[in-house]
Amino acid sequence: MSLADINVDFWINCSGKTSLLQPLWDNLRLNYRDYLRSPLFPIVLTVSSYFVFCIPFLVFDIMGDRWEKVQRFKIQPSRRPTASTLMHCASVTLYNHVFLVLPASVAQWAWRPPVDLPDEAPSLLELIAGVIGNLLLFDFQYYIWHLLHHRIRWLYVTFHAIHHNYSSPFALATQCLGGWELLTVGFWTTLNPVILRCHLLTTWTFMVVHVYVSIEDHCGYDFPWATSRLIPFDIYGGPSHHDVHHQKPNTNFAPHFSHWDKIFGTHADASFTSATKQIKCK
Repeated sequence: MSLADINVDFWINCSGKTSLLQPLWDNLRLNYRDYLRSPLFPIVLTVSSYFVFCIPFLVFDIMGDRWEKVQRFKIQPSRRPTASTLMHCASVTLYNHVFLVLPASVAQWAWRPPVDLPDEAPSLLELIAGVIGNLLLFDFQYYIWHLLHHRIRWLYVTFHAIHHNYSSPFALATQCLGGWELLTVGFWTTLNPVILRCHLLTTWTFMVVHVYVSIEDHCGYDFPWATSRLIPFDIYGGPSHHDVHHQKPNTNFAPHFSHWDKIFGTHADASFTSATKQIKCK
């Protein structure tokens, strides 16, 4: 078989005629059908992903200067989370999930029948486009929501202020949120794939990716492999841009991408954090 034939076969598979993801999807739906059909599965998936993705950054913070090669990527090297701040964020996160997310999930379980699993998997291109589409839609929704909660003092004090207890964000602060904010974020994350009519595999992939990039935005480290460095033309914000938001709260409201902040004049360049880092290191 020639290289041209291989390329043709690859793009035929990507286009959905015979999905590259079909073997994976067949394995999941045939061997784990009862688990995947449960309305509780997305909750278990996102919560477990959250704590798993937090662990490496938590280790980096705990090790501190003992891992100099890691700490040189710290955005605010003079500010590290203490044991009490880590425990506070972990307790708030657990409280919200136990007393808010779990009851809502159980109610959904009682209200909604188990979901049907389609026989066919999405094509690879459909999955990638669906994940990007969901991220872009969420980015717009949260930009408006976030902006309003900074502009209207009652909303800020009542719901959002807890997230700004720390001017130097870290991974466990990602979901250190008021209950209203966490439920709102969860609502959009669940609703958007329905709006975009995504395959369940695309939906679950989006949820996991969304959890990761949210943690990455708050991790406090600007690694060379950060999503913002992999996507060109400064269209993706990343940890440095969100770090600016925690230092200058009236800027950089979009959670992931940078275009809404640039359009509406709320963008602040990440060079602010670089300058701050240089001053503190002297």
